[in-house]
Amino acid sequence: MRETSATMANLTQRYYRSLYEMAAIVSSAGTPESVLDAIVKAVAEALEARGCSLMLLTPDRETLIHTAAHGLSDWYVRKGPLSADKSISQALQGEPVAILNATGDERVQYREQARQEGIASMLSAPVLLKQEVIGVIRVYTAEPHEFTADEIYFVQAASNLGAIALDNARRLEQCFTEVDKLEEERRQFVRFLSVVAHDLQSPLVATQSLLSYMLDGYTGEITDGQKDLMQRGVRRIDELLTLITDLLDITRIEAGQLEREMQEVSLNGVVKQAVVGLDSVARQKGIELKIELPESSPRVYASSRRLQQVLNNLIANAINYTREGMALVRVKEHDNEVAVEVIDTGIGIPPDELPRLFDDFFRGSNAGKKGTGLGLSISKRIIQAHGGKIWAESPCTETGAGSRFVFTLPKNGPLNKKSA
Repeated sequence: MRETSATMANLTQRYYRSLYEMAAIVSSAGTPESVLDAIVKAVAEALEARGCSLMLLTPDRETLIHTAAHGLSDWYVRKGPLSADKSISQALQGEPVAILNATGDERVQYREQARQEGIASMLSAPVLLKQEVIGVIRVYTAEPHEFTADEIYFVQAASNLGAIALDNARRLEQCFTEVDKLEEERRQFVRFLSVVAHDLQSPLVATQSLLSYMLDGYTGEITDGQKDLMQRGVRRIDELLTLITDLLDITRIEAGQLEREMQEVSLNGVVKQAVVGLDSVARQKGIELKIELPESSPRVYASSRRLQQVLNNLIANAINYTREGMALVRVKEHDNEVAVEVIDTGIGIPPDELPRLFDDFFRGSNAGKKGTGLGLSISKRIIQAHGGKIWAESPCTETGAGSRFVFTLPKNGPLNKKSA
């Protein structure tokens, strides 16, 4: 019976709608298994077929294994691997093949099983990935059916979407593998840093102590030239010890040791303690160091010592990189978090360097002064260990100059609840 033009139009519309839905599924974040299951289901429903399956070639390319199926019994799906025989040889060459009589055609490997399953006709289309046939998508009908050109085109288009889904899955698997590899390498590097830093610390401290004894005259008089060289040596050792302390900080934070130090603390008190000593440094440079705190101090679950470390770093940077003007430390309380801001009117940060500001060992091109380049990256680790975030903007949107550093801490986050 010939189908009317209206019927054909309805079928075409249904096929395109199904392909659109399948494309949306492929682009979703679903697992490869769920995506392929959705595709074979959509194909079977669009064609009103008995079932549909997607089979992939084994590495030796001699057999096909069911990967996804819809409308077929478990018994039929598990009947055994499908040999790359005459029934699909054309599909494996890249062309679809239709079989009208699945129970009598010698090209079908499991004819008796097809009869028991109630399968009358089959359509097999290749699954092509980068011009290589990697499998077959197959449609099964309960009644003898001659597949039309539109139906064959639809199934082939669906198989292409299946290939895209498989390619995405493989790429994603490769990405996960690479991420796992990088993460393991990072853990090994952190362990290496911990061992090296710990082993270097003791001999450097001992060497510094010996130089200090000599500078203090315990080993006899020294010349001015010798004194100058020894003082330079002590300063260099101080720099190395600072670097070692920073490296050990990284390993301790990465190991989750901060959680042992956490308790409920007054944020106003932490800020006031952090400013002690730095206010005199600011005065010596002619910089006004201001503090703005809420009347009622927010209480957070945190390591007071580590928050002071972050504030010391941010405030010291604000003072160091400000020639004139002011540095402001401000605490703002919001519904679910507390924000601490450190604002300055200093030299600012080049816009192209802002994304790298918190990277390990990164120092701004206009920083000038020596340092380890770890202060901000350690600060970021500390804040993240508290369940917060830290970022910077330059110039400060409020003053139009300098920089503004902000970090937030949760008021009712997981860490706080743990202490309740």
